[in-house]
Amino acid sequence: MNMHMEPDAVAASMNPGNRLALAIVDPSSAGYFIAKRALERGFMCIAISLSHAAPADIDFSWSRDCLDSNFDALVALDSYDAIMPGAESGVCLAEELAARLGLAGNDPETTARRRNKTAMAQAVAEAGIAVCRQACCRSVSDCMAWAEATGYPVVVKPEASSGGDLVRVCQTRDALSQHASAILDKPDRYGQNTRSVLIQAFMAGDEYTVDGVVSNQVLTIFAVGKYRKINLNGAMVYDKIDFLAPSDPAVDRRMLSYCEAVTRAVGVRVGPVHIEVMLTANGPLLVEIAARAHGGIGASVIDASFVPSFIDAIIDSYIPGASAGATGQIIRKKTSSIAFLISDRAGTLVAAPGIGNIRSLTSFVRLKCFTAPGDAIPKTVDLVTCPALVELSDDDPGVIEADIERIRELERSGAIWEIA
Repeated sequence: MNMHMEPDAVAASMNPGNRLALAIVDPSSAGYFIAKRALERGFMCIAISLSHAAPADIDFSWSRDCLDSNFDALVALDSYDAIMPGAESGVCLAEELAARLGLAGNDPETTARRRNKTAMAQAVAEAGIAVCRQACCRSVSDCMAWAEATGYPVVVKPEASSGGDLVRVCQTRDALSQHASAILDKPDRYGQNTRSVLIQAFMAGDEYTVDGVVSNQVLTIFAVGKYRKINLNGAMVYDKIDFLAPSDPAVDRRMLSYCEAVTRAVGVRVGPVHIEVMLTANGPLLVEIAARAHGGIGASVIDASFVPSFIDAIIDSYIPGASAGATGQIIRKKTSSIAFLISDRAGTLVAAPGIGNIRSLTSFVRLKCFTAPGDAIPKTVDLVTCPALVELSDDDPGVIEADIERIRELERSGAIWEIA
């Protein structure tokens, strides 16, 4: 139920108990789970729509659309106790609105450090923190010149991409020319025209995610995720991610201190951070940092796998006087992984007959599909083209590993997707 009422009516009739009102900018991805938790806790929850429509299965207290000609006036008259991003696309507007309304948030004057990868790397380097060699290029010829001087392979991506959107490892001149051309002056996943690309030296090592919450300008790390990739016809695609507690002996302590320093350098002073790091032979190097929670089902998996609550800590970090909920040691209460499903070709999805086999796996928890019968299904080359996510959990990691291998067997046999 999405209600559209004038702000004075909202204040008078929709919040008679004077409950805390939390607005989520683009409540998709992690924002979906944050909104559900806010409502479970008895808060009012408001959807500020941006790149996605508000989820229809959440009973938002009211909603605002940033494309509405009266948006600024309506928001100014609304009453909010906190405004937070639900997805990468909501970071800029959430920071701007929070500052405008005098609420807790990150400084909108430095938003570029948390969204633009060139500005991000510059801020980190200026703080004396190691970063990989990289350059911002506005033409294919500039990309080629930098790569020739630096050496292949190189990583090429839009400056403000997220979720692996248009991120490619280019081994040759031809591959670099083709991919840089595909990015420049083309819309990214949020519809923004890409005027420049970021080109980076390839970082060899293991890829990790580090997820935490900043409250009172102190970072609490909740989970460290370790990715595993597989080679699919020359493309390195994501196979799975395992989540570890920050105190786990398998976690390199250098990553934790590195991420704390990076968080300060880019100016995150409140709310969630999602940091991607390569652990190289010379130590950790930043891939990127985002001032929002882990996307997809990641935030929910972390919340279910560790205590105290990750999602409650995100919410509380924005509420003046609230406990961030992250005192003491972060403890993993169950072993969890996310498997990334793969489609080895593009086409139209006719059916998904193998989904029942996945649901019957011993460690199966839930499935999140991004495409439905009748939709176009892309060939999987990155996170953005992953057709579905599977949450797996079992006390025995060997059971999870066996279930992931079963998923790959189903994919290799063509049993999961029927594609025309």
